[in-house]
Amino acid sequence: MDFNKLQDQLDELYIKQDLDQVYMFLIEKTYEAMELQNDEIVLFLLNEMLGYYRVTAKFNEGNQIIIQMIKIIEYRNLNDTISAATTFLNIATFYRVEGEYDKSLQCYLKTEKIYRKNLKENDERYGAFYNNLSLLYMEIGEYDKALEYGLKALNIMMLLENSEVEQAISYVNIAQMFYSKNNQEKGLSYLNKGIEMFEKYAPNDPHYFAALSTLARQYYLDKEYQKAIDLYEEVLVKIENVYGRNKDYDIVLKNKQDVENQFNGCRIKGIDLCEEFYLTYGKKMIESKFKDIQQYMAIGLFGFGSECLGYDDELSQDHDFGPDFCILLPKDIYSKYGEAIQKEYDLLPKQFKGYQRIVSREGKNRVGVFEIDAFFHQFLYQIPITLQQWLYTDENALLAVTNGKIFEDYYGEVTRLRQQLSYYPEDIRVKKLVCAIAKMAQSGQYNYARCVKRGQDVAAFLALSEFIDQTLSCLYLLNKKYKPYYKWSFYGLRDCEIGKEVKFLLEELINLSNQKQCWDNDSPMLNKNDQKIIVIEKICQFIVKELQRQGLTSLNDDFLDNHVYEIMSHIQDENIRSKHIMEG
Repeated sequence: MDFNKLQDQLDELYIKQDLDQVYMFLIEKTYEAMELQNDEIVLFLLNEMLGYYRVTAKFNEGNQIIIQMIKIIEYRNLNDTISAATTFLNIATFYRVEGEYDKSLQCYLKTEKIYRKNLKENDERYGAFYNNLSLLYMEIGEYDKALEYGLKALNIMMLLENSEVEQAISYVNIAQMFYSKNNQEKGLSYLNKGIEMFEKYAPNDPHYFAALSTLARQYYLDKEYQKAIDLYEEVLVKIENVYGRNKDYDIVLKNKQDVENQFNGCRIKGIDLCEEFYLTYGKKMIESKFKDIQQYMAIGLFGFGSECLGYDDELSQDHDFGPDFCILLPKDIYSKYGEAIQKEYDLLPKQFKGYQRIVSREGKNRVGVFEIDAFFHQFLYQIPITLQQWLYTDENALLAVTNGKIFEDYYGEVTRLRQQLSYYPEDIRVKKLVCAIAKMAQSGQYNYARCVKRGQDVAAFLALSEFIDQTLSCLYLLNKKYKPYYKWSFYGLRDCEIGKEVKFLLEELINLSNQKQCWDNDSPMLNKNDQKIIVIEKICQFIVKELQRQGLTSLNDDFLDNHVYEIMSHIQDENIRSKHIMEG
């Protein structure tokens, strides 16, 4: 058996994109090599098979292959050879895709150690190695290290002949790292360099189309919607001309349509409309009719409604939307003047800039003139003072009285109350974090698998729904923000700095099809052939790292439930610390 001939045969099969044929070829040739007792060929074929299992996400099978690969390395005493380094590099990449980041890093470091012994400092093989290690650090959120190794890979490639395409890929990868570090200027610089090289050396490379899509997304984030739409359109034409309307085409088309919807929906936000309405009509009414009591007023818009969160769009205009605001007064002033102010308020123009408020039955009493305490108590049973009261206060109510915007507060009491209620005391935040991660572990890491294995599809769906909801709760708590009403809780992640990676993982989890075909009676509970379990574990790994970063746990354990009591130990108040982990 010959290495080169085997590689050529494999390349031909991969070109045909017939993975089933690739798999049968690898099985057949591996058995032949084993009968010939040619361990080097066997190791080569097992490396190829590991790549196949990685691409097809058959992680249980891949892990069995890894055991055999390591046995051959040890048996043949190949531990310090380039052949072993290649094997560890492939294993590391497999573990990275599987989500076993610690194992992946260990294998990458083994590869590097062997390279140091056997290769010159600028050997081209370091380029691929640094690129892979960079991607690992990128996935686990260590952007500084990701950037360090990405730049090392690029420096190696720049010394090699005919490596322009690899350089272009590195430029685009590094751009992503700068974007992750919120360095937009450097990110755009590297991205444009990569695009320039693709245009010159590989105009039909799919990485080029991905780079252009990245630039289009940046235009979108900068609110240059027309530029984003035009560039997405260009990418669609390029993909169709080269590959036809494939899966990548469908993804780009959806992105383009999303931007078009956003662009078409560009309009004044509800809260800005209300503030302009107040400044144009309301303030003049107050100053001309109630100048003497203006000093006791707070004027603004907050409470229930998407416009109070800044999340309103074109669909929001069909109910409880339009030019209005709230005037809040102390009890004694409201008793004396509230009715008169409301009468003048009702005489304000009903239309403003083409908008007129449409009030639903449920949306009554959201705007107008209110007594301060009565306004707050329509949301809150009581203003929480003690930690016990804070623990059981409704989160949606707390968000309602602290969202929106105060246009003016002459008296100061409303501002003081909003600041007092702006977020949970730290003991309560930690207690609610414990509850959220315990429920994440229970629903996602434990009960989902049990439900699927029992064939209980509805129960499995409910377990995933609970996991997603508790993940959202956890992310808001980690960001120290109140979680919005369920309709907006996922959308609101755009305002959260911590956990942007998890947003995309949640979308992936939601879009995955039923995985019951991956299960049988012998499947382990941590069944990594089930793609939903892979995504769940990636989400939990992120949460653990963030809990560690915030100093709430020191354990290195992916199972969230094992962290709850250490996190509870950070609660200072004995009464709150002694409550059941699921309470709150």
